Amino acid sequence: MDKLKRQFTVEINEARCRSCAVCWDAQVCEPQVLSWQPPFNKAIVVDIDACTGCRHCEWLCPDWAIVVRDVAPTLMSQAGAAASGLEAAP
Repeated sequence: MDKLKRQFTVEINEARCRSCAVCWDAQVCEPQVLSWQPPFNKAIVVDIDACTGCRHCEWLCPDWAIVVRDVAPTLMSQAGAAASGLEAAP
């Protein structure tokens, strides 16, 4: 059987980002989807596949520079689910 895997996009408005580091703190984003990029240490997405869609980064950003969006779910085959450690739907 196949299972739907939810996917998300994380959009960062570079003009609004003031490099506060709230979003890429490991306590805010445990899967560490976000990081920073020199020389201005602006937030960047480094592992979008790890995003759980919790929106903590979006809610805690003091500058409203982050938007997390759902994208169309994709079907995950039973073999793909097993490889990723997820159980396929019965």
